[in-house]
Amino acid sequence: MLERQPEIEYPCLWNFKIIGREEKHMRRAIAKIVGDSDYTLTFSNQSRYGKYRSLNLDMVVLDESHRLNIFEALRHHNSIQIVL
Repeated sequence: MLERQPEIEYPCLWNFKIIGREEKHMRRAIAKIVGDSDYTLTFSNQSRYGKYRSLNLDMVVLDESHRLNIFEALRHHNSIQIVL
């Protein structure tokens, strides 16, 4: 049984949840990756003992390729552990 992909109408506002250890390094990485695009970056949470922090990145993605390129660039940056 094949799962259907959700239909997404582009451009649209997209939220990436980004998890890592050093908030300032994550913020720098995100700024570098999104470049001149408008975005909002907010603190989301931290782990019980403060080892991990999460940020919400909200930005307009133009199409699926743009969304996936941002996701992959975030995922492969050494300052970021997880992208959801």
